[in-house]
Order: sequence, then structure tokens, then C-alpha cells
Amino acid sequence: MILSTILALAAIFGLAWPFKSTFTLPRLISWGMAVAVLWFIVASDSLRHYGLYTYMAFVGLSFAYGLRKLPVSVFSGIVVALMSASIFAYWLWVLNHWHGNALLLPSLTLLTGVVAVAGKARLRNELGFLVIMAADALAILLEYWMKMP
Repeated sequence: MILSTILALAAIFGLAWPFKSTFTLPRLISWGMAVAVLWFIVASDSLRHYGLYTYMAFVGLSFAYGLRKLPVSVFSGIVVALMSASIFAYWLWVLNHWHGNALLLPSLTLLTGVVAVAGKARLRNELGFLVIMAADALAILLEYWMKMP
């Protein structure tokens, strides 16, 4: 319940923040991720995977956006690309039932976000989808923490 609440709040932020953005691609990514997260939360068990696949598609799009942003701002592009790649790799691992990296990749996502805040990266337009990915990583880590004996 608390994990769904964290993700829902991040999705609402991801829906609202792009109204402050002037670029259309970060808007599209934020809205797509937010809709996919809300779809995953409210859908029945048989339709949840489609929400996750949609979320992963928009995470992949944000990775491409981060790579495109590299020539303009190297630090901001690395932050976007690294957060996207790590959360995408986590969900790829989970969907394929591979072992390992269960805590490493969400931790890398949050650590990259902390470095971005500490390094004062200029990510005003990208904040909507970066918050969604950070909330996803936080929810994953909280879920593992709650399952520990």
C-alpha cells in the first residue's frame, strides 16, 4: 500500500511538472511514465505487465534523450542516461528472472540522483520523469527492506 502511494504521488508530480517545461520531449516522457505507473497501480493482474512494458519503453526513451543531451550538457546528460539505464536494467532483470543486481541497480539510480542534486545539475525540464524513476527505485528498495527477516 505504501509503495503504491509513493509511486502514485511521483506519478502525479510527473503529470503536473511538465506544465512548467517548454520542451516537448521531456513532457512526453514524463506524461508517458506517469500514465504507465498509474496503469500499473490500478490495472488488474492480467494487464499490469502492459503498464510495466510501457514504463520501460518510456525509460528507454529517456535514456535516448539523455544521450542526445550529452553534447549540450555533459553532466546533465550523464545523470539522465545513468538513471534511465540503471532502472531499465533492473526491470529487465526482474522480467527475465535473472539473478543478481536486485539492490545494486536501484541503489545506483538513487545515488545518481543524489550526485545530481549535490552537483547542482541543470535538470529543470527533466525533473518530472527523474522523480518518477527515483520514486520507483525508492519503492523497490523499501520493498526489499520490508521483506527482510
